[in-house]
Amino acid sequence: MTDKPKIKVLIVEDEDSIRKIYAEYLRNEGFEVQEAQDGEEAVKMVDEFDYDIMLLDIMLPKVDGLEVLKKVKGDPKLKSKKVYMLTVLGRDSFIKEGFESGADGYLIKDQETPETIKQNILKALGK
Repeated sequence: MTDKPKIKVLIVEDEDSIRKIYAEYLRNEGFEVQEAQDGEEAVKMVDEFDYDIMLLDIMLPKVDGLEVLKKVKGDPKLKSKKVYMLTVLGRDSFIKEGFESGADGYLIKDQETPETIKQNILKALGK
């Protein structure tokens, strides 16, 4: 039996409890997970961690999620990477700005469970 390569997820979330719940669940499901707790840390990690998909909060300390998204999608080496916004901000204006900035998907935290997050990741990556 050959081991399939692990799906690599970068979770960018400033609320420790939320970040750790998603990270632990995804690790238990066989994903490789790295965590960033603010936008500045995320900007550094996008060059260091070869992730398949990023789950990115909008409201972050130091550098907000939309700025992180714009940096990723503006970088020729990173622009093909999947980025899903994962936020409590469900207003149309935030959703529109996220997609206009290059987001591949938009998930509202209080409408998702760790399992639905996993399913969205698999769908986004065509798995």
